[in-house]
Amino acid sequence: MADFNLEPLIMQQSVPARHWRDTVLGLAAILFGLSAPLFFFGRTALGIGLGLSLIAALASADHGEAWRKMRADIATPIGLLVCAALAAFFVSAACSIMPGKSLETWTGRFAMMAGIWYLMRLIEPKARLAWDACIYGAVAVVGYCMFSILVYPELLSLKALREPDFAFDITRRLKPLGSFLIFGAMMLVIDAIDHKGLRRYVSVLAAICILPILEVSHGRANVAAMMAAACAVGFCAVLLIKSRVLKIGVLVGVAGICVIALTWLSGVTSNSSSLMGFDTYLPTWLVDIHRQMIWKFAFSHVFDHPLIGYGINASPWVPGADEMAGTSSQSVLPGHPHSWFMEIWLEVGLVGLAVVVPLVLLIAKTAITDVYCNGLRAAALPLMMLAAYWFAGLFNYSFWTSWWFGVFLLSLSLALLRREALLATRNPKSRRKTMIVCAEDWSFVSHRIGLGRAALVRGDEVVVACNTGAATEALRAEGFRVVNIPIARGGLSPLKSLKTVKALACLIRRENPDVIVNVAIQCVVLSVCAGMLVGARRSVNMVTGLGFLFVSGGAKAKVVRAIVSMILRVYARFGSVHIIVQNQDDLALMKGLGFKENRISLVRGSGVDISAYTPSDKVPGHPKTAIFVARMLWSKGLAELIEAARMLKSRGRDYRILLVGDVDPANPDSANEADLVSWQKDGLVEWLGKRSDVASLLRDADLAVLPSWREGLPKALLETAACGLAMVATDVPGCREIVRDQENGILVPLRDANALANAIETLMEDDAKRAEFGKAARKLVENELCDGVIIAKTLAVVTGEPMPPRVQKLPFFA
Repeated sequence: MADFNLEPLIMQQSVPARHWRDTVLGLAAILFGLSAPLFFFGRTALGIGLGLSLIAALASADHGEAWRKMRADIATPIGLLVCAALAAFFVSAACSIMPGKSLETWTGRFAMMAGIWYLMRLIEPKARLAWDACIYGAVAVVGYCMFSILVYPELLSLKALREPDFAFDITRRLKPLGSFLIFGAMMLVIDAIDHKGLRRYVSVLAAICILPILEVSHGRANVAAMMAAACAVGFCAVLLIKSRVLKIGVLVGVAGICVIALTWLSGVTSNSSSLMGFDTYLPTWLVDIHRQMIWKFAFSHVFDHPLIGYGINASPWVPGADEMAGTSSQSVLPGHPHSWFMEIWLEVGLVGLAVVVPLVLLIAKTAITDVYCNGLRAAALPLMMLAAYWFAGLFNYSFWTSWWFGVFLLSLSLALLRREALLATRNPKSRRKTMIVCAEDWSFVSHRIGLGRAALVRGDEVVVACNTGAATEALRAEGFRVVNIPIARGGLSPLKSLKTVKALACLIRRENPDVIVNVAIQCVVLSVCAGMLVGARRSVNMVTGLGFLFVSGGAKAKVVRAIVSMILRVYARFGSVHIIVQNQDDLALMKGLGFKENRISLVRGSGVDISAYTPSDKVPGHPKTAIFVARMLWSKGLAELIEAARMLKSRGRDYRILLVGDVDPANPDSANEADLVSWQKDGLVEWLGKRSDVASLLRDADLAVLPSWREGLPKALLETAACGLAMVATDVPGCREIVRDQENGILVPLRDANALANAIETLMEDDAKRAEFGKAARKLVENELCDGVIIAKTLAVVTGEPMPPRVQKLPFFA
């Protein structure tokens, strides 16, 4: 048989095929980057480029990650102010003197902003392609414009090429393009800084060539915008540079740019002729007479409708607007007031100014702080663009102009994507961050300390968000970062819940954890809501029993139960929300609420340390002892246990019944101390309160009792079984996950005190059966429910990664 060389075939097969989604997303990024340079061909070309990019991105991108990042953008102070501005603009549009026009403008700008921003997040994995496409497109546009200016200006107009008699005006043709070129010049300069070789020189040359194009187009606002950008970045450079000589050099350079720009601007504005004998109130070399007249006219009408103005984009219908330009050939006010400040004041009133002015100031502060924290190379470009946009808008460009707004947003999006990529490269994330949200620090110690320690052992940074208390300092000494969050307990009070959601949202946005672990139903409801507001990456929600709300028959509890169920149905629609349940009944319930199987995990309990909770070889004493370990809640079966104790006493059975646990005043289901003291005086029970020596108390007891109404998988029974005690519990979800009837304990019907008393008496009087049940309980915990097994399963769900089954032990108290 002939020998075949299989190495080329193996090598060929080892190369993975490129997925079509990746290719289409790359195409979407290229179209996104080209959309701004396409404005050379007009607004329609810009819209077509954006539309095709959006269609391609929608078909191929990761929408879950895009939504998360967009929610995070909205949840910033700037994002919230933008939302407030949109709300104020909508009110003004609805009450406009031209509601149809105003609402159309509002809808268009909202759609443009939301669409471009969402598209930016969709194409983020291919941001480099978008940046390169924009740079190459800008170079091509600048080159074509320069060639046309120098050789044959009619090349800039198809109509001029087709009709030789057409009166072609190169200034009017190039002026709109200046709105892109001011941002394009900044991007070209930054691109030259980022690259070496030929590309650097091409970018610098293209940026320089933009200046004569602006000169030909008489782009006064564009030149002023570039001057503002130079001043902004120069100011930040002076703050950052330590060398006095370099500081002076930067100041001299910025001053020179300002002198050149102002000289050029004065030469253009002073050529404007007077209108109807208008008396100027500002130097004409600074502001031309047309704008002075427009601003004075706008100011004379701002108090007509002081709160909400005439309505957005309604200045053409302000009384007298058509006549104010007189005989001038520049009848401009019917378009807009040529100043965003005057336009907002005239059209949106004081309500608009109260939102937009703080927004501009906050943007300025944020951009300057960003430069100061992250350096000029990463953060200077967004600052320059923002300074140019707002400064140019003070002298030109309507706040509602679609192409001006669109070009700015496109350019700013690319600048921000570049900044984020640079910062991610500069500061690579070295540790995973896990946030655990629970009601109290003692609850974390009692139920989730093993999970937290396992995460620490893996090298994670673990943030615990809870109400801080006595255990907080010990947790911090062990390596946890504990943050106090006002998690209101005892129901879902709307005001308290909103306060908790706000605090959690701020914490999640600040910490940006890889995963959030929410423990118990109340934390699940509130923390997931907070995470959705700020774009949390992933949440794993431990439904450790459904609590008082799902077992109470009261009217208030039913209403709140319906609300919580509706909220959980909403959460089921989000792919980033995962659920851990502790028993089959809760698993079925969550499936019924809409959670898919791939986002639900069954992990039975929170585990128990079988080295700390161990059986003891003791001889049954007299009287024999039954122990109840839980908070003193009615839903734990407290009333049934007291009634069973009465029955046993009436039968002459002299058993000790120990109640170990504290009352919980924050919980409406809690018993009060007076009742407990009264039962103790009657000789029915012994109430020990909250104890730290539970393991010792369990070893000294003969039987464990928990007649609860519903559980996840009760920690008390886990510890009881680990100590080798037989158990009596109700046949309800959670309890029957660990108590196996007639194998390691007895299950009794719910709220049946007589059956409970009979089961206690049966096991108390049968020492052999009680010992047999205790051994079976210990074996079950060792094989299936110890913390080594449970924590490994839980951590695998939390991280999405497998981990070794054995978990290193760390001491809690130093």
